Amino acid sequence: MPSKRWHCGVLLFWIGMLLRAQNADMSNEPTSGDLLWLSLLRGERAVGSVSVLPPRLDDLLKQTTALDTFQRYLAVYYAPLRDTAGVMGQAFSQYRGRWSVAMVRDSNVAVRVDASAYGRGGNFWLDTGEPIAAGRLSIRTLGCIRDGWSMLLDLANGALFRGEPERVAQTDPDMARAPRLFLDQRSFFDRSLAVVQYQGELGRIRLGRDVVGWGYSPLGGLLFSVGSPLLDHLLADAHYKSVRFTYLHGAAIGRDTSGRDVPTRFVAAHRIQFDPSDNLSLAISDAIVYSGRGLDLGYLNPLEFFVSSGMRSAERNERDNSLLAAELAWRPINRLLVYGTLLADDISFGSLGDTSASGNNNKYAWQLGMAHALSIGTWHTFFVGEYVRINPFVYAHRTIVNAWTSQGEVLGALQQPNSDRWTLALTLWLAPRLRFSIRADYQRWGENWLDSTGKIVTAFLPGSTIPVPVGNVGGDAARGDGDVLPAPFAVGNRFLRGNVSHTRLYQAWVSLEPAVNVFLDLRAEYMLRTGGNAPMERWWWWVQLRVGY
Repeated sequence: MPSKRWHCGVLLFWIGMLLRAQNADMSNEPTSGDLLWLSLLRGERAVGSVSVLPPRLDDLLKQTTALDTFQRYLAVYYAPLRDTAGVMGQAFSQYRGRWSVAMVRDSNVAVRVDASAYGRGGNFWLDTGEPIAAGRLSIRTLGCIRDGWSMLLDLANGALFRGEPERVAQTDPDMARAPRLFLDQRSFFDRSLAVVQYQGELGRIRLGRDVVGWGYSPLGGLLFSVGSPLLDHLLADAHYKSVRFTYLHGAAIGRDTSGRDVPTRFVAAHRIQFDPSDNLSLAISDAIVYSGRGLDLGYLNPLEFFVSSGMRSAERNERDNSLLAAELAWRPINRLLVYGTLLADDISFGSLGDTSASGNNNKYAWQLGMAHALSIGTWHTFFVGEYVRINPFVYAHRTIVNAWTSQGEVLGALQQPNSDRWTLALTLWLAPRLRFSIRADYQRWGENWLDSTGKIVTAFLPGSTIPVPVGNVGGDAARGDGDVLPAPFAVGNRFLRGNVSHTRLYQAWVSLEPAVNVFLDLRAEYMLRTGGNAPMERWWWWVQLRVGY
């Protein structure tokens, strides 16, 4: 007769209880990301090893490096998933000082359930002096079965006690991306992550809703950025010696010009990476956005070249939005990384360099940056300097609903087209439990020309009642319909044409875990935007106490 232990293991498998090849939970603990970049800059891991996020937990914990305090912290944080000592059905378990709600573990299965609660208070300065008060409860399950299967489930519900939702949401991406907060009672918000993964020696396959990051920039790539909205996706990530291949097919949340959700909208992307050495990595990606139909088998094909596939029918060629990207990262010496990305949304070789309306089929973006690490005793610093330029109409599409966005935000660089951004960021780690970061951004943005009602300025063709969006200069990823205008309104998509705004943004964040399972965060931001359609000055701060995970 099968043992109770076997029955428990089978039951946990079928209800989705987790896997030993677990990903790091980057949504809740930043230490895994910190360790990745610190160890990369110190020459302790290959440059190409951090190009697809979130990282595999095995890649973090199997190392032995000089950053032993960071690795000890993560080893304790995730250790219950890797320990084969039997603990069946133990509630309110304490393991190496860290508390969890429940723990189930034997030689085949490890499951850990955690709970968390936070309270947050703060204020807006300089304008209304409006107070901020919010709280959130969440529960998370992490688990693994043997050496291949793993899972993450995180459910959270929160309440806004003080503050206007539209304003408070500017201080927290989780709130800004929770439609529930802006409906009905305008007081509640939620968040959910759920991932199942199988991992082998040469790669992994994962299905779920989680952060996605591609590229070599610590601040986020041009195709996928960890800071962009969570994405429901299927990911295959394989690597063999110096070659790494990654495929993603996801469901993005699209909206039309009236703000209504697009019922079916998908993104797909390939990435092939070549690492000639541990200090050099190169990659090429192609991506596609399509909507208005079910899953397209051509784009489900992990080996198909999407740009070619999109030209096989008139519908695909006219409606689907394709992108190409080339990336490079080089570590010339330890502690220094330089990187760059060139992204092409559309290419017309016959009009390259043409600045008139005839050259409007060429849309590019690029990213250049460097990162440097310095250690002073047990203190570690990490400095990033970066420049990003997104030309007009990049990410947008003439079929408006097929922009490279989800929930109204660009999936890659967190800025609109027809803009550029300079960023300086510094992070200081006094210890894995004490982190201080500051960031300064300066951004120029050629915003679309708007009328008194906030809509894009239009004009009528001579002798016609057809409105033409002449005010669309390519400054909004959700509006690609002004890319090619008819005569006499035809004009080249010149960079920063439009109602130009200048934004200075300064952010500071202190994160401390003064006691195990107790976290204290203080965040502040000052923003000054001059010019454009909505000049403003904003200064907010909040302090948060979180207990649990």
